[in-house]
Amino acid sequence: MSSRINIYKNINELSDKIDTIKSRLAAPHKKFSGICGFDGFIDTFIRMEDPSSMADFGPRVSAAAGIAASYRVKHKGDKFGGNGPLFAGALSDIFRREIELSYIGGIGKDEVSPIFRKALEDKVDNIYTLADPAHSDCLEFTDGKIMLNDLSSCAEITWERLREVMGMEKLDEKLSRADYIGAVNWGKLVNVGEIWENISLRLTELQVPAKKVHFFMDLAEFEQRPEKDIKGLLDLLVLITEQSTSILSFNLKEAWEMGDFLGKDFRGKKDPESAAELAAFIKANVTADKVVIHPNDGAVCSGEEETVYVPGPYCREPLISTGAGDNFGAGCLAASLKGLDDTGMILAGVCSSGHFVRSGESPTFEQMVNLIDCWQKGEIPERL
Repeated sequence: MSSRINIYKNINELSDKIDTIKSRLAAPHKKFSGICGFDGFIDTFIRMEDPSSMADFGPRVSAAAGIAASYRVKHKGDKFGGNGPLFAGALSDIFRREIELSYIGGIGKDEVSPIFRKALEDKVDNIYTLADPAHSDCLEFTDGKIMLNDLSSCAEITWERLREVMGMEKLDEKLSRADYIGAVNWGKLVNVGEIWENISLRLTELQVPAKKVHFFMDLAEFEQRPEKDIKGLLDLLVLITEQSTSILSFNLKEAWEMGDFLGKDFRGKKDPESAAELAAFIKANVTADKVVIHPNDGAVCSGEEETVYVPGPYCREPLISTGAGDNFGAGCLAASLKGLDDTGMILAGVCSSGHFVRSGESPTFEQMVNLIDCWQKGEIPERL
């Protein structure tokens, strides 16, 4: 485990670090290059009105078992989704589109679906589609969300299909110049591990310097993956971490599940100290440079030297919650690319998600800094 644990419970406890973090976020940067992938969803958004919280919804559904139930909702329409497209769009916005980004994923059978082309064509340089998008009904509550997923097309996202669509020459050209890989939603893409593995092998074969590439991984919900798949993933992390700077990210529920798999029960423990202990425990038992966990009200990173927890700019009534985790991850990767330390990286992550849930839009670096300024003054509005 990391030898030191630092818990910052409010923004003012970070006062000796804030100026450095803000200056690095605002500093000029090179034009980074990389790949994001590999999923694609069409999300139907449904705002739950009565009951409005998951805490109320669960007991009421349980009480209606064997009978029937009807609840009032507000349909908000369809939107492009999937962790990958949301992550890629957020990363592009954070850099004001001054980043070279190729997206590869399930966003149309043979050509890119119009909903994804409209969403991504102004934010990424190249789009490659491997399969039809999956579909999610997103039930949004005041205290979380429930995703109802049709994943039938996800199995078509494979290494062979990627090679067929892109060709090795084009893929190698992109990997040889890559600064980052944004690899998300391992949980629902049953064959994506072979893509992660072969990308890592190609980086080595192309003699890309070790640790140059920031390889960000968000497993997403993986509770339905069998034990053998998780064991295979942990073996794969060894290969990835040998070649790249690996960042393994979880939400709190996913981290509890990984803790269970590794042999320690943290379920139900939501306080900062327990989140930090869990991150350090996972870091000690997997091969990754950084393990990140993002509860709703903060974030923790366990690295080689320390485990650090920072608070988040908590929003009582989010304008939108679907995509908040992807904005968090994009904020972390963006800050890591700019050379921020673990504290700065996860602070950028919570500011990115904090801005998104208040505005429905991903922030720029400048907007992250502005949010930190408001936060320090105790003046963060519920809407931006």
